Amino acid sequence: MTARVLLLDGGMGTELRAQGVDVPDHITSIWSAQALAEAPRAVEEVHRSYIDAGADVITLNNYAVTRPLLSREGMDHRFGELTTKAIDLARRARDGAQRPVQIAGSLPPLATSYRSEEVGEDDEILSQYREMAEQLAPHVDLLLCETLSSAREARAAATAATETGQTVWLSWTLQGQHPDHLPSGEPLTEAFDAVADLEIDAYLVNCCGANFVTRAIPLLAERTDRPVGGYANTVDALPAEAGDAEVAPEAIPRTILNVEEYAEAAATWIDAGARIVGGCCSTGPLHIQRLRQLIDGS
Repeated sequence: MTARVLLLDGGMGTELRAQGVDVPDHITSIWSAQALAEAPRAVEEVHRSYIDAGADVITLNNYAVTRPLLSREGMDHRFGELTTKAIDLARRARDGAQRPVQIAGSLPPLATSYRSEEVGEDDEILSQYREMAEQLAPHVDLLLCETLSSAREARAAATAATETGQTVWLSWTLQGQHPDHLPSGEPLTEAFDAVADLEIDAYLVNCCGANFVTRAIPLLAERTDRPVGGYANTVDALPAEAGDAEVAPEAIPRTILNVEEYAEAAATWIDAGARIVGGCCSTGPLHIQRLRQLIDGS
C-alpha cells in the first residue's frame, strides 16, 4: 500500500449518540444539527477524537444544516448561524492538531437521506446548494458532496460546488438492497456519466454496506484517473433476492462488522485502487485508528 491514501473521519451523528448526546432520528428531525445548538462542545470533542485517531480530513457537522431539514423544527432562519457554528467547531479542533488536517464542508441531501423521491425540482435544489457552497467554500479545504441518492441530485450539488473554484469530492450512496445502484434505481455507472463534464477532483461512495463499497471501487477506478474511494456503514448489506419485498433503507437485512472486519473491507478497497477511505454511520474513533494503522502498514 505504497500509494498515498487519505484517511477521512468516521460518523458524527452516531458517534454523538454513542457519547450520550441527544441525537434524534434522521427521518423526522434535524439529526446531528441539534447538537450544534445544544451540545457544541461534544461536537468539537468528536472532531478532536478523530484527529487523535489519525484522520487526515474531518467533515463539518453540517450534514443536517439544510433549510428543508431545519424547517422541520422551525429553525430555517438559523441556517447561517448553525453553518458558521459548524465551521468554528471544526476549525478549533483542527487548530489544536499537531499535524496538517484538512476540513471538508458537507453538501448533503437537502431532505431525508436515501429518499430520492424527496429530491426537489432542479432549479430549487441548485439554488439551495449554491447557498450552502458559497457559505462553506471560503472556510474549508474542500467541498464534499455526499450521500447523494440520484444522478440529478448529485449533479446539482456538484455544479454548485464546482462553481466556487474549491476542491470538490462527489460521493453517492447506494441502494440498501441493490448493489451498484443508487436509491433512485440508476446504475452507479450512469450516475458517474451524468457528471463527467464537471471538474470533480475525487469520486466516492458512502453510507451503505461495506460490501457494496467493495463492488463500487473498481467501477469508479476504471472510469477515471482521479482519486476514488469510499466510507461505509459498519455493516455488510444482504442483497435482495428475486421476489423480495422492498424494505426501508434503515431496515435492510445486514450483518454487523466489528472494527477488524471493517478494516479488512477497507483493505480490499485500497487494493482495488481507493485513495480515500474512512467511515460513515456507526464508525467511531477506534475504526479510524485501525484504518490509520492499516494505511501506515503498522
